[in-house]
Formats: sequence, C-alpha cells, structure tokens
Amino acid sequence: MKRNTSIYRGRSALLVALPLILACIALFALYDLQVLKTDYYAEQSRNTVFSSEVVSAARGEILDRYGRVLVSNRVSLDVTIDRKRLVEGSDPNGAILGLIQLVQSAGYGYADTMPISREAPFAYLEGGQESFQQYLKHFELEEDTSAADLLTWMRRHYSIPDSYTPEQARTAAGVRWELEHRELFDGGTYTFSSDLDTALISAISERTYPGVNIVTNSARQYNTAYAAHLLGRIGQIQPEDKEYYLDQGYPYNAYVGLEGVEKAFESQLHGTNGILVTVRSEDGQVIDSYYQEEPKAGNNVCLTIDLSCQQVVEDALSSEIEKINRNRLRDAKPGEEVQLAKSGAAVLIQVGTGDLLASASYPTFDLSNYSRDLAQLSSDPSAPLFNRAFQGTYAPGSTFKVVTATAGLNEGVIAPDTKIYDRGIIDEYQGYTYTCWIYPGSHGTINVREALQVSCNYFFYVVGRTLGIDVLDRYAANYGLGQPTGIELYESKGTLASKEYKESRIGESWYVGDTLQASIGQSYHLFTPLQLASYAATIAADGKRYGVHILRSVLSADNGTVLEASVPEILSEVGADAALYREIKEGMLMASRYGSASYVFHNYDIPVCSKTGTAQVNLDEVNNAVFIAFAPREDPEIALAVVVENGANGYYLAEVARDIFDWYFHRQTEPSPIPEGQLLP
Repeated sequence: MKRNTSIYRGRSALLVALPLILACIALFALYDLQVLKTDYYAEQSRNTVFSSEVVSAARGEILDRYGRVLVSNRVSLDVTIDRKRLVEGSDPNGAILGLIQLVQSAGYGYADTMPISREAPFAYLEGGQESFQQYLKHFELEEDTSAADLLTWMRRHYSIPDSYTPEQARTAAGVRWELEHRELFDGGTYTFSSDLDTALISAISERTYPGVNIVTNSARQYNTAYAAHLLGRIGQIQPEDKEYYLDQGYPYNAYVGLEGVEKAFESQLHGTNGILVTVRSEDGQVIDSYYQEEPKAGNNVCLTIDLSCQQVVEDALSSEIEKINRNRLRDAKPGEEVQLAKSGAAVLIQVGTGDLLASASYPTFDLSNYSRDLAQLSSDPSAPLFNRAFQGTYAPGSTFKVVTATAGLNEGVIAPDTKIYDRGIIDEYQGYTYTCWIYPGSHGTINVREALQVSCNYFFYVVGRTLGIDVLDRYAANYGLGQPTGIELYESKGTLASKEYKESRIGESWYVGDTLQASIGQSYHLFTPLQLASYAATIAADGKRYGVHILRSVLSADNGTVLEASVPEILSEVGADAALYREIKEGMLMASRYGSASYVFHNYDIPVCSKTGTAQVNLDEVNNAVFIAFAPREDPEIALAVVVENGANGYYLAEVARDIFDWYFHRQTEPSPIPEGQLLP
C-alpha cells in the first residue's frame, strides 16, 4: 500500500514549526520583561517586601486504647509582630502600649519573658538569665548592670519617650526585648498573644498597628474533662529547657509539652515546622504567600488507658471521698472540729502486660480551663495540680504484709501451716511495746492465710523480726516497692525503710523495733499509689513484675502506619513458686470474703483478692486509708490500688474497688482494643 505523502509532509512541517513558534513566544516574553517593561518590574521589585515566618506544624493527636480521641487540635487566632515593620512605623512604642491595653482589656495576656519585674522598684527575676547575658554581651553592657540602669539604657536605645511612666517604659521595653532577642539570637517569630476570640481580632485589625499580623495556628482541643494529670498540657519553652530544645532545632517561642503525655512523647507529637513566605507591597498589602517548606504534622500517640474506665475510676474515687466526709460531718458532735479526707488517688493496671488502664488523682482540674483557672488552682491548699497517683508517697500500712508473708514462706521461716499464737503485744524491749491492733484481745493461734485475713500485726512482727530488714527490703524491691515502675511519665521513686536510709537521713542507728514496724508497713516505708498497684499486679502474676507503661503505639499522622508499639517487659521476679502464691492468694481471698473487706465482697460474684491498710500519719491527724486488690482469683485480669489521705480505714476503699470491678466485669460490650500492627478504622 502506498503511503499518503501529502499527509506525511504536513505532519513533518508541523513538527518543525511548533518548536519555532514556542521559541518566538518565549523570546517575545523575555523581550517584554527585560526591555519594554524593565522600569516597571524594577519598580515593583523595589517596592515589594518579602518576609518569612515559621509555621508551627499541627501537633499529633492523643488517643485512648480504643482509638477515641482524647486531645486533638483546633484553629487558634494568634497575633505576631514583625520587628522591621513595627520600627518603621511612626510610633512603635505607642503601638505596643495600645496593643497591650486592647488585649488586656479583653481579658487576655501577652508574652513578656524579659527577666525584670514589671513594677518599680525594678529588679531582676529568676529564670532566663542565660538569654539575658547574651543580650548584655551583644550591646557591650556590664554583666552587673542593675535592672534600673538597664531600663534607663533601654529607654534611649528604643527611643521610649520621657513622658512614659517607669512602668509604661518597662512594658514597652519588654516587647522590644522580645523582638530584638529573636532577631539577634534565634530568628523565631514573636507570638505576642495566642488563641484570641474573633471580637478581639476584629478590634486589632481595625487599628492597623504596623507590623502586627493575625495568623492562624493550632491549639490543643481537649475532648474529655478526665485524665488531666495524665494528658498534661503544652506551653512555651521554659527557661531551664531552652538550651535543650534549641539544640533540637525548635524556635525560641515554640510550644512544647510541659507535663504528662504531652511532655513524655514530645518528640513524637510535635511534628516539623514549615516556613511561610509572605510578599507585601510597599503599603503593606499582601500580594502573595507560599510555603518555602511545608509543615509536617506530628505523629499520633495511642495510650493504654481506656477513657470509659478512666471516668469510672475518677468518679468512684471522688464519690467515696465525698461519702467519707458526709458521714464524718453527720456523726460529729455539736461544736466538734471535724477533720475531713483531703485527697486521694486510684490506679488500675492490666495484669500480665503492665498496661495502665486508668489513673485518678483527687482533686483534679479541667485542662480546657487551665489558663483561666491557673491562679485559683495554684493557690488551692488541696493542690489539685499535684498528681498524687504518680508523685504522692504514702506508708502502705498492712498492705505491706504480703511482702512479709512472701519472704517468710520463701525463706523457710514459716510454712503454709505454721501456727503462731497472737500474744497481742511484744514488750521485751525496754521502754518500747509493739501491739496488735486487736490488743488487749487476741487472734489466737493462726497460720499465714488466717493472718492475712485478719491482718494480725503480731504474726507479721514475729516473721519480720526473724527475717530482718535486709531480707524484707530485697523482697519489697523485687515487688517494685520503692523502685521506678517503668512508666514514661514523671514519678516519685518512694522510700524503702532500711538501715542506710535511717542512718543517712535521720542520723540514727537501726533497731529491732524498726524492723517490727517495717514488717507491717510502717517505719519509713513510703510508696506511690502507682507502685502499690504494680505490687498488686505482681502478686496476681505470681511474682513477675511487668513494667508499667502508658504508651500503646505511635501512629503516623493519618493513622495509616504503626511506627512504634510497646511490648510487655518483666522488670524483676520475686522468685517464689506458684504453690506459695496459692497460699498468698487464698489469704487475700479470705480477707475479701471474711475479713475487713467482707462487707463489700463477701457475696460478690467475682472472687476478689484484697488487702486493706491503715497507715498512721501524725498523732493529731486521721490515718490514711490504703487498699490493694486484683480479680479474679484464677487468671487475674486487673489489679488496683486506692489511697485516701486521712481516709481513716482501708476497708472504706473497698467500695471504690467494687465500682471498678462492677464496670470491668459487668459492663456493656466495649470495642476490642486495637491489636498492635492493626491500623485505626
């Protein structure tokens, strides 16, 4: 077949002509740009201002074990100030004072970290001294320049009018310091005030302060009023942490986790900031904006806690404390001064994994209103900001007797059927007596199971004295008492009563009487509720102590990839066999059914193993109440500890445990926890 030569020639001509046409168009555009409109574009270039600012990346979300969002993000309207444009204005100091007055009249604050008091007589404040020394050195000022002399110098340096009062001058200088410090030392954007309402934003925009910009940012959205002590909060970098975060590439004014989960997993949550370039005309109008570097959102953190469980634990604890106080007020005699239960904590752990399912500290607070309520929260004598579950330390009282029983059985000091007669009192030490709580009565002749049931002091005095404090401490440490639990959040280590502790801290020698007291949970023993819950879980797991953790997994920002997953870890083992733990668990079950907690658990449908404790505080104070438990007896699933300051008796707290067990074992069906490696729906 013959080729159609005319069509072929036409196509060839088009292929040759097309590049020539495109080249001509490009040459004309280049000629127009460089020759015909040279003056126009040059003028545009001279009158165009480019500025860049750091755009904070969206912080990762915090989820519970079922993927329910606990903390997310919302849009925040912030005010930033560009130093160059501010000082090019006719009255930069007046603009600063006007902006501050407007913001404060609406009930908001602003960022001023200059370490000089805001009112006369002016003096240096603690914190931020390293940054301040940089400033002094840069301007060749003496290190020992007084605060008053420095403010006089700043008046001249920043052209602050003489008509300003000293306080007004200090106010203006504070903002000028913030702006200059960023320009000289870290290049960060100065966020003047954050998370403002639309009415205030409109008022600021109407006044067109030079250099003042309204920007959208990301603020934390708390989707629950529970778990405040666990979740924590974010805020600007604290002076003591500045060097660390700057070394990590954070800008000076970055927001970081200050407490709780927000701080513990900061490196996962914070993301990577971007850089936004803004193009403005000579009169300040925005012509264009684009990202030089796109911000990258932080990863999501999935916790081990169950939000529904957290709510039950917090509500059960607060309800019981309120009930204790109602009963005391009801039973008080006319004119009698009543000491109320002050506060408390409750912790729930999954046996065999170390997953923290819930942790409550009472009184608590609402993270959503933290800034608004800060002054009240900080001055409240009940210290609602203090996380008693992880940082409060308390004598364990009779809950410690399980340690003494374990050591006695495992070391061969007693056998399961060894009987000891309760004399009620040990009085052979001159000047000192040690009594059973039932004295002048007696528990009679009892074995270890019965001693746990009735919490006989005399039985454990005898066992502890034979063992000695060093052996008791070894077993207690293997149970995790006075030891870090492994939790990723800040916790107190607590104290194990020991010869070394008494000699170094008290300056006195250790005596046999100290061992007697330590063997029933008094002396210098001080443990956190978190440690006590871990202790209960270790008993339930036949002496295997799993590290407690709150991190379940780390997910990518779109929940599409599991980046990290926690794995249960055994931190220590008590070293006792299963037969021994059958005796211990039987004694704790008897304590629930026939002992001090029987009014709650005698006919309970789930076999609960428990131990109550009453710990002495001071002679003029009501005792602390302590309670540990796990359930069910066979193949235990959960373990808990409850402490109430000035709660009087540990058996009161059995009601808190019952509410938790009711929810856990009799609840409506919950969604299954997300298996490790499986993505969120």
